[in-house]
Amino acid sequence: MSIDKNFIKKYLNSTKYIILATVNGENAPALRVLGAFGVDGYTTYFSTIGGSAKVEQIKHNANVSVFFQHENQELASFVNITIKGKAVKITDEAELKKAIEIIGNKNSNFKERIKKNGLGDNIIIRVDPSELKILDFKKSPGENRVEVIPLLDENY
Repeated sequence: MSIDKNFIKKYLNSTKYIILATVNGENAPALRVLGAFGVDGYTTYFSTIGGSAKVEQIKHNANVSVFFQHENQELASFVNITIKGKAVKITDEAELKKAIEIIGNKNSNFKERIKKNGLGDNIIIRVDPSELKILDFKKSPGENRVEVIPLLDENY
């Protein structure tokens, strides 16, 4: 693999917004931009309103993709990363506390809102990763610029 896991984790943690892809009731993709998220390793956590369309979609089909891409990249060094996985609503208090801290460390607005009002109507969802897909334009045109890494291997 040309991109090491430390680069990947740094890239994920320095992404400003993510795009979450779910499957809607018509079995079509549904995309939305999220800012209240955090990453621990390759596991993504995000906050959302409990009755939102994405929550309903996840109840019916937990398979999701989370897309990470930095803004204003030059084409010659362009990179983005997609994490595929299963979305799970967090209900365990200890894990909820951990997830809130991870998201709060990434997003100061979220942290302040939680301090003032708690979660309110929001819930926290964890995406358990099963696969990374990395697009890397730093590779020469003859190389495979797309790399798919199954995360079944505990070493990765």
